[in-house]
Amino acid sequence: MSPQPGVWRLAWRVTQHRPRTFWLGWLLFVMFFTFPVLGGWLLGRGFHALEAGDHAGVYWFAAAALLTDVLRMITIHAGALVWTSAWVHMQTFLRANMLTAQLASGGPEAGQPVGSAGEAITHFRDDVEDATMFIDGLIDVSGGLVFTVLAAFVLGSIDPGAAAILLVPLAGVAVATRTLDNRIKRYRATDRAAAAAVSGFLGDVMSAATTVKVNGASTAALARLRVLVDARRRTAVRDRVLDDGVQAFAQGAADVGLGFVLLMTAGAMAAGTFDVGKLAVFTAYLGWLSFLPRMVGRVMARRKQAGVAFDRMRGLVANGDVRNTVQPRELPVGRHEQRPRIIAVRPERATLQLLEVVALTAEYPTGGGVRNVSFTIPRGSFTVLTGPIGSGKSTLLRALLGLTHDAAVHGQVVWNGNEVADRAAFFVPPNAAYLPQVPQLISDSVADNITLGDIPASALVRALDLAAVRADIDEMPDGSATLIGPRGLRLSGGQRQRVATARAVVRSPELVVLDDLSSALDVETELELWANLAAAGMTVLAVSHRAVALERADQVLRLAAGALTIDARAI
Repeated sequence: MSPQPGVWRLAWRVTQHRPRTFWLGWLLFVMFFTFPVLGGWLLGRGFHALEAGDHAGVYWFAAAALLTDVLRMITIHAGALVWTSAWVHMQTFLRANMLTAQLASGGPEAGQPVGSAGEAITHFRDDVEDATMFIDGLIDVSGGLVFTVLAAFVLGSIDPGAAAILLVPLAGVAVATRTLDNRIKRYRATDRAAAAAVSGFLGDVMSAATTVKVNGASTAALARLRVLVDARRRTAVRDRVLDDGVQAFAQGAADVGLGFVLLMTAGAMAAGTFDVGKLAVFTAYLGWLSFLPRMVGRVMARRKQAGVAFDRMRGLVANGDVRNTVQPRELPVGRHEQRPRIIAVRPERATLQLLEVVALTAEYPTGGGVRNVSFTIPRGSFTVLTGPIGSGKSTLLRALLGLTHDAAVHGQVVWNGNEVADRAAFFVPPNAAYLPQVPQLISDSVADNITLGDIPASALVRALDLAAVRADIDEMPDGSATLIGPRGLRLSGGQRQRVATARAVVRSPELVVLDDLSSALDVETELELWANLAAAGMTVLAVSHRAVALERADQVLRLAAGALTIDARAI
């Protein structure tokens, strides 16, 4: 892999997602910071006119100064509107790239799955915020730099020494921030990890609220939460104190620089060579001259924090390559932009004749997994995978489907004589469907949970019949439009399992992979389910321990300590 680009280049790529909006916002803010230079100069000219007794000139310069202030206010309001649009687009751009990588099943854009809900929150909210805050600071530095250069030119014509002394605060801020480089990054990374731990634990507790209550575990849960919050408090305070300390140092350095300027011009004031007009210009610029050192200190700290943010975000995108966080992407989120209908990109159906697994190995760093597994599954057959707990059944299924991200996988999966190169991209409907041990349902209707998109009503009814859940759904008040609540809490365990099964078969996949489906079903329902799938001619690979499944199986794959034996029958 080529070297990863630095923060500056990544920030540039983010700004160029919507270049016109960004540059217009930048221009408006630079103009806002430029107007005070003109206003101060007009003020000085007005005092010169007053001193010379030119009353008409005083009125003209006063009117010009007033118009300058009015234009400055118009500019900042327009800049705020434009920059808000640019800000939203930049944040949405980063989030869209991470979300695309998380939702992709295989293919060049697929990324590593996020570890927890809390971690996802800190990536999508906090890391994106840190990256765009760095860019936001660059806008302020640009405006402050333009003001300082122009002001230095004006002040230099009055007193060159006073203009030169303005560089001292900038040098001090740069040295101080460089010295704290590693500490700024380390404190921010530690704080983000602590925030993810708190958010993740809260999400877990809320999703298992009933379990916590019925087991009287509220006190223990709160105690654990207190430990995590205390850790987050320490990391947040440490990070904030360092950040505010850098800002305070920058402000102090700017004030010291202004003090030096006052000292250098004091002699001219006492000698009378520093007239009222010059003093007016100097006074008008004093309040603004501290802005650039403060912003430089803030941006230099934010650059370190943005580096941490990009490094964390790259863990969610394809190949861990940070460039994939800033991949060009069209986002129709504007008010007048047409929102295209989003259609899932699925592979062409490849009718299954024979599936071959050849020397498949999936080993975890801890040593667990499966090794050198080989078997075949003919079209229309029913294959049962069984074995003791921890023997590697789920690992085998996930490795076959290309869903193992934390294990080293070797071996071949061959579909109709052709090796499947990108298994995660290929083994999706209509080629294959996978139902994990714990099916995930969303807080929506039964129909939406099953179809996850546009599916004909006839296909929905057929899926309900195949999953042996249609009678249950028909008895509900709103039928398939019934809302099932968060994680399907309004359904029984068996109903949740069968609704998820209906989702797996609704697109008539060539291969159905079921991981311990019968754990929540009674024997009669399981018998009905296996009979329905067999009658539909579906090819099934299922994990099960029940006799009813083993008796119906065309072949039984037995795993023990990661090794496979096959009990083949007439298939």
